[in-house]
Amino acid sequence: MRATVVLVLLACACGGAPAGPAGTTAAVASTTTGGEQRWTTELQDPPTSTTGTTTTGPAEPELPSEGFHCDPRLQDCPAGHKCAPFASMMADDWNGARCVPLVPDPAGLGEPCETEDYTHSGIDDCGPALMCWYFASSSDLRGRCLGLCDADDGCVDPNARCYVQPSASYLCYPLCDPLAQDCPPPATLCVRSSSVDGFICRYAPAGEPAGAGMPCAGETDCAPGHVCDPADLVSGCAGERCCAPLCSLSQPSCPAELPQCQAHDPAPSPEYADLGVCRAP
Repeated sequence: MRATVVLVLLACACGGAPAGPAGTTAAVASTTTGGEQRWTTELQDPPTSTTGTTTTGPAEPELPSEGFHCDPRLQDCPAGHKCAPFASMMADDWNGARCVPLVPDPAGLGEPCETEDYTHSGIDDCGPALMCWYFASSSDLRGRCLGLCDADDGCVDPNARCYVQPSASYLCYPLCDPLAQDCPPPATLCVRSSSVDGFICRYAPAGEPAGAGMPCAGETDCAPGHVCDPADLVSGCAGERCCAPLCSLSQPSCPAELPQCQAHDPAPSPEYADLGVCRAP
């Protein structure tokens, strides 16, 4: 069993010029204040301070608090460190990346883990190219180690897919069965994204999810086992899109207002050949 470790909040920066996600250029450069450089892209020997005859030991340099200082897809940090996406100013989405020290005996793919400070800090006890995610809550930062996307949007876990987003594509989300809705809590939604070839486990949004026939803006608005369908396919839909239940084509079970179990995809992959959606006639 993995030994319990205490994450030491050391800091570093990566060799070479600051880099954003693969194929992009970092927008944040090193700055100076009063002649002192704010960030550095080279590892520095930690300074020591001495008072009288007593040596206080190495001081801990601060981690960069904004900008891209490494590439999470390339993992281009020095040995003993990993490139972790993070959000500056405790934001709720990633907008930077920095080199953070690896803990001794780090957690592996799928193993329990814990993040420090806040959900998007990137400071956790997972191993290289892994990130702690699927937290119980914003205050309980214990989760599981997920893989990070590589430069080709690939994943080290064959049963996961890189969730590609316009702003930042970092995490490889586990695949799931949309009919069984077999995602581990708190990732309670098994949904499909236009950028993913398959269904992946996602967080349910805060608040009450929308049920069958209720308006929705996207898949994560609907209750587990539902999809966000165009209005003309959902009887009585009062919006542009509304939630509709999933069903099994071989054993259909649909509500009276949406009686037809129709194929979810006209040309499905074999694992989703039986997947249907309850729709209006």
